Formats: sequence, C-alpha cells, structure tokens
Amino acid sequence: MNIQVKEVVKKIAPNWLVGRARSIVTRYRYWKSKRYVGRLLETEKNICLEIGAEKKRSGWHTLDINPYCDICWDLMKGLPFPDNSVQKIYSSHVLEHFSYSDLVKLLEECLRVLAPNGTFSVCIPDASIYISAYVNGRDLDPAQFPLYEAAFHGNSKIDYVNYIAYMDGHHKHMFDKDNILSILRNVGFSSCRSREFDAALDLDERKHESIYAIAEK
Repeated sequence: MNIQVKEVVKKIAPNWLVGRARSIVTRYRYWKSKRYVGRLLETEKNICLEIGAEKKRSGWHTLDINPYCDICWDLMKGLPFPDNSVQKIYSSHVLEHFSYSDLVKLLEECLRVLAPNGTFSVCIPDASIYISAYVNGRDLDPAQFPLYEAAFHGNSKIDYVNYIAYMDGHHKHMFDKDNILSILRNVGFSSCRSREFDAALDLDERKHESIYAIAEK
C-alpha cells in the first residue's frame, strides 16, 4: 500500500476501524515478540539485551516499542523474560525518559531478569554540564556540545536547564554521576561504579554529554 492510498484510507475509515486495526497490529507484535523470547531462552545461554534500542545491534537482542527491534515491547509493561535469565543489559539515553517512580520499576525489572553476577550497563546524559553552564553564566561551545535544536530555545542561560530537564517534552528525570549510582544501589544492584566510554558499545556522538556506569546483580 503506497503512501497516497494510506492517506485516503485514514480519511475515509471510521475511527473505530483504525483503532481496531492498530490494536490487532499491537497484539500481533507482542505475540511475535513473546515467541522470539521463548526461542531465545531455549537456544541461548548468555543473553545480551539492549533496552530502549532504536534498531537491531550485532551481538545484542534489542527491545523497544518499535518494529525495528528484535523484541517490540513497551518498557512500561516490564520485561518479557523470566527471573535470572539475562546475562547483560545495556541502555543508552533511555532512563531519562522515565519519571522517577517508573524509572525505579524499570530498574527493578532489570535486576529481576538478570542472572546472578549479571551486569547492567548504562549511558545517560549528564545534566550537570548544562546546569553548570547556567550557574556560571557561560555559553557552551556548539562545536563541543552540539544541541538538539528543537529542544533549545536560547532566550537566556536558563534554557540550558530547560534543555536537559525537558528535551522538548521527552525528558522526565535528570542525572549526574552520584545520582545514577545512588539509584542503582537503592534498587538493589551491587558493585555500582562509573565506567569509561566503550567504543564497542557506546555511541561516539553522545560521548560529549554522557555519564557511563555499570552495576551487578
């Protein structure tokens, strides 16, 4: 079905029919994802899972609420894995999109599905960079700190805080190095510590503004 036909269908199809079609597609994707997880549990011992991924990644099984991942799943519904079944979990610029209570629930789910001694590795934006720019009244060099234009309005220095705090309505929590480690410990992770940028895992384009941490079950 080409784009023009799709637009015509949207205009003439009643809302209930469009809603029903979306519901069917969603249920099918969840069913397909559950089958994928079932096969994965049967065939792979050391499962590496990236949550909130935008697309597939070599060596990892990706999960997010989009059809481009291996597992199309809403993180607000928990993780579709049994206890102690995943060896590694990784997330990059995902946790800041959750309110604090939902963030804790997600991390508790990660802890639940991780196998003993399994690791949770995380990359998140460092809010202290932008707050420091506001407090000290200095401009961030756009060459060193490129900004997502839709989220930065530039009326005054306070917009550095607005930028990282809200990100055009997408962000719900801010982190610094101490904050993320404290949250991980409070959830129940052990050996919570900062880590260095990992070129084999982390995206280079986010290196300038990111915090990296790792914890164990």
